[in-house]
Amino acid sequence: MQYSLFPKRREVDWKINEQGFVIITMSKGLGRVESKLADLLGAPRDVRRPLDDMNSHLWVLMDGTNSMESIVEEMDKKFAERITPVSERVTKSIEQFAQLGLVEISKIESWDH
Repeated sequence: MQYSLFPKRREVDWKINEQGFVIITMSKGLGRVESKLADLLGAPRDVRRPLDDMNSHLWVLMDGTNSMESIVEEMDKKFAERITPVSERVTKSIEQFAQLGLVEISKIESWDH
């Protein structure tokens, strides 16, 4: 038996801008006092996180249907030397997305014959 990992974006607001980059919009998660202060100051309640070209492509690939292995292969094909060492960089980026609560990773069993 073997396991495959499948990263999947969580339900967050995101869009692709005119340049083809992903912009993720996240709530700041303000407390009651912070919310009142933000309202008084007219501060935004959301944070916009623009991604670079590599992380934008990675974000789109993390739809829950692509395994880590297939994502690494796709990223290597698209970005070649720019993303070397590809496996380490992709894994680190996915871990950062997970730490921010933007991605969850499913482990799916498969049987080798």
